[in-house]
Amino acid sequence: MTAIDKFIRLEAIGYWFEAGRQEGREVIVSFGDATLQLTSLKDQPLTHWSLLATQRIGTRGEAVIYSADPEQHEILEIEDRDMIRAISAVTSALAPPPPPSKRRWIWRWAALALVAFGLFLSPPLITKTATLLTPPARAAALSEALQGRLSEDFGNRCEGWQGLHALNALADQLFPDRHVQILVFENQPSPSLALPNEVVSLSRALVEQAADAETLAMQVTLAWAMSENTRPLAAYISSLGAFGALRTVIAGTLPPPEAAPTTLIPQASDFLLARDHLRAQGISVLALQAKAKEYGIGLPLGPSPTTPLAFTFEDFAALQSICAE
Repeated sequence: MTAIDKFIRLEAIGYWFEAGRQEGREVIVSFGDATLQLTSLKDQPLTHWSLLATQRIGTRGEAVIYSADPEQHEILEIEDRDMIRAISAVTSALAPPPPPSKRRWIWRWAALALVAFGLFLSPPLITKTATLLTPPARAAALSEALQGRLSEDFGNRCEGWQGLHALNALADQLFPDRHVQILVFENQPSPSLALPNEVVSLSRALVEQAADAETLAMQVTLAWAMSENTRPLAAYISSLGAFGALRTVIAGTLPPPEAAPTTLIPQASDFLLARDHLRAQGISVLALQAKAKEYGIGLPLGPSPTTPLAFTFEDFAALQSICAE
């Protein structure tokens, strides 16, 4: 399935500003064959933009503004969060790879240096070095591969549309300035899993049995913190062994995962990052402190936020039905 195929049925209302016009025209925005199609409310085709050329150029309130030409003769304003996420995902997937540069030789020389001193380094240090030398694009590809393994090993990804809408609303509240992806899998044994590239995977059991939205937010934020601290990437490279980690740097690729991840133990630095992020969003960290105690970690709270999550009972009910639709 291509990046466009995932969103081929997604449509949203936007405002299209043509050159010389002060007022926007209300249009329907949908995905075509590597294009963004604009249609009138009477289902008349108006124009289409190349997704490769479509760029985010600014915001207005909660709306995001796009243009497909350098002169910005036409702009498109969209408020729908699902469509904004989809455009970001598709344009990133369609972007051509960067041309070869001197950076590639830097990686190669770093690899040679790592090999030269490999016999004198401990396996943990080799793993740490290999993790630091893994480019973001390679970590993103590994995250996609691990998601595929999750689907194969733990059942289909839950995608009930009402539940997904509620899940995206929760993600927007927890990470307003980041592009964190939250997935839910039918039979995932662990309540939450951290994947590379700011991807969090939840189990159906966690979503359906969570006592409240704050508890769910705690699990999501802790898994995000582990991903942000490169914990899942380091764990995967460590599983390859010292010489396997060296090969990843030399070959410039990561071998496909043989199995889906099942668990990853959070560390004190993960809890601290999760605590600081929740506090920055004004969300209670009491549930996170209780979770830290389960791992024998004392987590000082400092001033405790009192602002509850703006997550209604209807939102929570919709989220808990994400696998049942």
